[in-house]
Amino acid sequence: MTESATPSAWIAAGVQHAVLSRTMPALRHELAGSVSVLRMGLAVVKRKLELTTDPMVDCDAMSQRVESLESGITDLSQSLRRLRHWDKPADEMLSLRALVSEVWELARPFLALRNIEPAELPDEHAAWSDEPVRPQPLMYMLLACIYHLAEGSGHTPRRLMLTVKGARLQVSGDTGDTSEGLAAASTEPARAISSTLQTPPIDRFALQCLAESLHGRIEFSADQTVSLQAG
Repeated sequence: MTESATPSAWIAAGVQHAVLSRTMPALRHELAGSVSVLRMGLAVVKRKLELTTDPMVDCDAMSQRVESLESGITDLSQSLRRLRHWDKPADEMLSLRALVSEVWELARPFLALRNIEPAELPDEHAAWSDEPVRPQPLMYMLLACIYHLAEGSGHTPRRLMLTVKGARLQVSGDTGDTSEGLAAASTEPARAISSTLQTPPIDRFALQCLAESLHGRIEFSADQTVSLQAG
């Protein structure tokens, strides 16, 4: 008989679904945008070829169109490769800085809907761990922490910042001018997000269940600060 999953494991699976429901629209948007560029470029080239009566084609103009198509294909290929990180856990390992940079970009569209600016990540001279990491656990945990801070009740931070201390990451909400406090959440984007996601905000209990399931650690040192480390 197969052993039943614990309630905590089911909650963690629900959190993973919540993370995906917030992240996948950004990937779909990128893929759709790349495909649109390719279609437009191909349509222009096809039309020019149809209209030309001169056997000597403008090589410069054609080269520009070809470069545009090649760029679109490259963007599309990169976006497709990013999807492999969401497959079942594999043996592939990535550098911590490269993976965090990937997550930061994945979260950017969702943060933009709530008028939150993701700050620049620490550069290569910061205290990044040299140990490679498995992509999936850290991607889920870091994205969940970002969305947790972004969906704060009633208010959202003006900006999200990341601090790195070896393998330990700290995500914090920048309140800006303390006299003004946190930036008020935009009502319309928040309402639109809620109706689209159909999942509740990711709270602290959900984050703890996720970390336990992925053998990681998450700690809360302040209302706008979350520390995490993948297992």
